[in-house]
Amino acid sequence: MQVSQQINHVNDNNYDDDITVTDVPQGQFLAITSNSIASGASTREIGITLMDLEQAPGGTRTINSSLYVRQDSETAVKATVYRDGKELASNTQSYS
Repeated sequence: MQVSQQINHVNDNNYDDDITVTDVPQGQFLAITSNSIASGASTREIGITLMDLEQAPGGTRTINSSLYVRQDSETAVKATVYRDGKELASNTQSYS
């Protein structure tokens, strides 16, 4: 399983992130379960959880973070995929 990201500048300090995950098992889908940055931190943390859905096709899937505001200290985004609380894969992407 591999994670990649495309950080999109929407306007001003508004961004969203297209997160692509390979090898998603059939019968599971991606859900964004967290999107935050700790006060004074430089890396935003986006959590993605694999959840069960019988008809989900699996394979390479892309999910969008939805719009968020980039903080002044923020230089990168780390996307991490979890299943049952266990980290499966992650990727850190810097803003361009």
